[in-house]
Amino acid sequence: MKKGLLVLILCAIVISCTKENEDFYGYTFSTNAQINLQDFDNGYMKYTTVVDGTNLVFEYEFVRADEEAIADDEYSEYIRFEIDPNLNEFTYSGEEELTAINAFFTESCFCGYLLDEAKDVPPTGTISGKKISDTKWDISIDVIFYGDESKNISNTFQLKE
Repeated sequence: MKKGLLVLILCAIVISCTKENEDFYGYTFSTNAQINLQDFDNGYMKYTTVVDGTNLVFEYEFVRADEEAIADDEYSEYIRFEIDPNLNEFTYSGEEELTAINAFFTESCFCGYLLDEAKDVPPTGTISGKKISDTKWDISIDVIFYGDESKNISNTFQLKE
């Protein structure tokens, strides 16, 4: 009986202490920054990093909860773009303007993105924003990346610390 009670208590402790994985969504921007495009010739997916610069760089980040029992199931995605830090409001539309602000969508996973000319195309749609304060912007993203990856995001982006 004592062993059964001990096992039951131990199971309750383990279950109550188990951290449940949840999806993560991030909406941030960085000052004195710029987007650096990492060039890989073997696929259509564009990979970027944020480095020191003179612009405001906005970043949407999604990280799917990891299933610990499944190997290599990690998935995350990023949308990044940059603007002139002197703006208080903006709207950029169409291929030319979205390309000018370095609007990129990146998926990070154990996936293949072989070169596909139908997907190696500039983004289309609209990105707009309005400054709320020095630490907050209201941003709306309604863009199609790679010809068929539709992303629609509207949220308040916070200054990254």
